[in-house]
Amino acid sequence: MLQATITVDADNRVGRIDRNIYGHFIEHLGRCINGGIWGEMLQGRRFVGFDDDHNGLPDPWQKVGDRAPQLLTDLQPEGPGRNALRMRCLRDAELHAVRHPGLAVRRGVRYSVQLEIRVAQGEIREVEMALGGAREVRAAPGSEWERWEVELPGRWDSDEAALTIGCRGRGEMQVRDVSLMTARDRETGGYRVDVLELVRAISPPVIRWPGGCFADGYRWRDAVGSRSERPAVYDPAWRAWEPNDFGTDEFVAWCRMVGAQPYICVNTGSAGAEEAAACVEYCNGPADTEMGRLRAAHGNEEPLDVRYWSVGNETYGGWEIGNVPAEEYGRLFVEFAEAMRGADPEIELIAVGADPVRFPDWNRTVLEIAGEQIDHLSVHRYVPHTRDDEQRERQYRAIVAAPVDIERRLAAVGETIEEVLGPDSEVKIAFDEWNVWLDATGDEGIEERYELRDAVFAAGVFNALHRLSPNVSMANLAQLVNVLPAIVTSQTGAWGTAIYRAFELYAGNCGQVAVACDCEGPTFDTEAFGNIPALSEVPVLDASATVADDGDEVIVSVVNRSPTEGVEAEIVLFGVEGHRLAEASILNGQSEAAWNDETRPAAVCVHTEKLEPMALPVTYRFPPHSATILRLRA
Repeated sequence: MLQATITVDADNRVGRIDRNIYGHFIEHLGRCINGGIWGEMLQGRRFVGFDDDHNGLPDPWQKVGDRAPQLLTDLQPEGPGRNALRMRCLRDAELHAVRHPGLAVRRGVRYSVQLEIRVAQGEIREVEMALGGAREVRAAPGSEWERWEVELPGRWDSDEAALTIGCRGRGEMQVRDVSLMTARDRETGGYRVDVLELVRAISPPVIRWPGGCFADGYRWRDAVGSRSERPAVYDPAWRAWEPNDFGTDEFVAWCRMVGAQPYICVNTGSAGAEEAAACVEYCNGPADTEMGRLRAAHGNEEPLDVRYWSVGNETYGGWEIGNVPAEEYGRLFVEFAEAMRGADPEIELIAVGADPVRFPDWNRTVLEIAGEQIDHLSVHRYVPHTRDDEQRERQYRAIVAAPVDIERRLAAVGETIEEVLGPDSEVKIAFDEWNVWLDATGDEGIEERYELRDAVFAAGVFNALHRLSPNVSMANLAQLVNVLPAIVTSQTGAWGTAIYRAFELYAGNCGQVAVACDCEGPTFDTEAFGNIPALSEVPVLDASATVADDGDEVIVSVVNRSPTEGVEAEIVLFGVEGHRLAEASILNGQSEAAWNDETRPAAVCVHTEKLEPMALPVTYRFPPHSATILRLRA
């Protein structure tokens, strides 16, 4: 059994913790929003997209059967990024239909189909829609577009169901703007209810959107107003088709539903300051401004009150749309800041900062040019950008030790801010993208399978952010759903990953003020692994301490990085009297490689123990590969 001592001085306040350090990030990438947060089940619902099977229809739409002589299909433009499907039935025979395969349906679940439909010519008698063993037949519509909604109850369980839309008769039927959701998701406004409930459970204080790399190719006006009239557009950042169902209004409404502040990243890569200012006015301007009137026309009379705005994303990187040198970005930031604050002088602006090791001159240059206009300077860090499962112990040790390196990098950014702007500068660090990223690729939707090891890493990051509270105002895990995920979805379910459990442990259980905390005990060394440098004398036991505003409670957050050994630590408390160890919440699993999935959503979980109050100092055993929060109460 390893031995350690944790000493807490509750009178020595390090800094006030901004709750925004428990923030999150979502991007139009892979299945984060489409297929994750948003409840739409169909792809190519506007009949725009890739046609990899060369059948004349956007993937994955198909004609039913081999009816080429009887059913001709083509696409009729209905506006930018929107097509109508034309179904020309040449013979009055059996059902002529198209289908969208690959859908998971469950018995007893109600499904809502919406579409616009009309008969352009001929004598189409009836329309049939089917899904999961259920079908509905209706008389054919007239020659003008009609908006239909059909509810189909799932008759059986299937992971390979198809939505079928067809007709009987001879002539031409046209269909556009098809949508399929569960009725339950439709009733929420289009948001997946299972994801909504999981997000609410960890109470995210702030959520960043729409990117990421996606932001620098995004045109916000494409995704406001009636969803039936929004264009599907090609996303050059991630080389995918974006349906634009989830736009500014949907994002802000979803943030309000989960209790988070919205944080919007504006496009500096392919759009100008005027467009960014218009977006600020759309969100925050009164209803008598030009953009405020547009927002009101879309159903939001009152301003959306978006406080946080970042000006571009990773502009230093050659992978980013519109990347520029630091000097040019500094001038660009000033231009954008003046325009955006002209629309709302109360907003807080986040400038693109950079990892001080990889881009050593970027932060200083940007601060020298634009420092007076900056409220927060962003930093991104993903580790280790490699995988070696044949050396699992080396991989484990490097990843759980990485928060030590992250803390040093963030501290170096804080030092640069002070050197350039002086010790009284109010510019803070927004650590607005961070996570473990092994080897998931864009072709796989960047979907990692997170283990208990990665939760131990996340807990170590939170401890570091507590210590850095004077300098760090925000941190955003990248990303919340499916992409490097805190939450994973299947077509029919959702569950929290190991990293989700770290948020469950920390976000609702730590105090508002960080206080001095010293941990003496065993250490270990690591070899360089991926982009994580070799580290020496890494503490096996890492601890931070926080206090509640009322002073009645001291919370000690402890990470045991050892994969095999428990650590017995004496806990000593100064600055307050009469406190006793009363409760322990422990994040753990059977092994450091434990992970959650749909069948085992609690393989990595948090459990809380009410303890018989014990006077301090007290000895507590911290199990291997774990994170623990101890509550000391008077």
